Amino acid sequence: MNACGRHSSRGVRFAPGGTTRMSQPTEKKPLNPAFLASYRAKKAHAVDKSQYNFTPARRKALDEARKKRKFVMTPAKREAQRKATEANQRNWRLTPARLAAMKVNVRKMQRASVEKFQMTDRRKRASLANIAKAQAAERSPESYARSRFNHLQHGLDVRSLEETMHLMKEDPEEYEAHRQRFRRVFAPRFKAEERAVDLIAAATWRRLRLFHAQARWEADRLKHFFSRAEFVQPLDAEETRTRGLTLLVLLCERERLVRKDQSLIALVEREIRTLLRLRADGDPDFHLYSRDSRKTWRRYEKLRNELEAEYREIAELEQNMELMDRLREGGPEVDAAIEQARAARRSAS
Repeated sequence: MNACGRHSSRGVRFAPGGTTRMSQPTEKKPLNPAFLASYRAKKAHAVDKSQYNFTPARRKALDEARKKRKFVMTPAKREAQRKATEANQRNWRLTPARLAAMKVNVRKMQRASVEKFQMTDRRKRASLANIAKAQAAERSPESYARSRFNHLQHGLDVRSLEETMHLMKEDPEEYEAHRQRFRRVFAPRFKAEERAVDLIAAATWRRLRLFHAQARWEADRLKHFFSRAEFVQPLDAEETRTRGLTLLVLLCERERLVRKDQSLIALVEREIRTLLRLRADGDPDFHLYSRDSRKTWRRYEKLRNELEAEYREIAELEQNMELMDRLREGGPEVDAAIEQARAARRSAS
């Protein structure tokens, strides 16, 4: 009860004359759905940490679930990825609009980089100091000694064989014995003859390295061939023939070996001629290999061109024979192709 002795209720207002009137209920604003969803989620996931025990069984289940979610690249996924990449490459075209957009983006990027970076005096002095340090480091003997053999592969064209013995896993004592054998055979008398004999020994040692390099070149070619060949099962006769011919061509590749071998043999002959000139006091008239080397190489090139022409003729004959076999077998596709060819001939005539 209130001060007037009347019962008051919620939503009831008293007028000055003692009469009452009912007030209209206020409308509630609807809650934000996002806020309501987040509130319900927090309320649903509120867990008392004191009641949760991370047992070994739960840890094992969690590890198994992580392993199942781990991505594994299978052959099917790799094939699907390759097909998707090829489809993207086929579908993407450099249109004039795309080219104009790319040019605009490049100009924006250049303008942004220029506006962001400003060459101050301090930066200019630091840049000049760094350039001077880099040039000094490159020109130092220590830096040259560290980097001169970074790209050593076969050691055929190095200036000094002794410096690359440990990198090529060769025995320096064996090379010294090799050089002493040549000195014993040619018996040099003074420094000039010793130099000529040492160059002959070095050329023959490089030729021994050449055969190891040929094994490495052939291994690289085979590795490239195996990486390019796709796994197909079952493999038909035509694909087997193609892969077999490709393998034989790789095994018969001798151009790089022949060129380097000819240059080394010519070097040996030239040094022998130098040794004879020192001992005969004139023209030694010693020409055994160098005079005919160009003719030999030309004959090799001619024979190789003839073999390539024969391979092309064989491939054309095989295609023609396959086409004749398909024509003999017949079928809807062959009949349609014949009719199309006849219609084209009639329209042309």
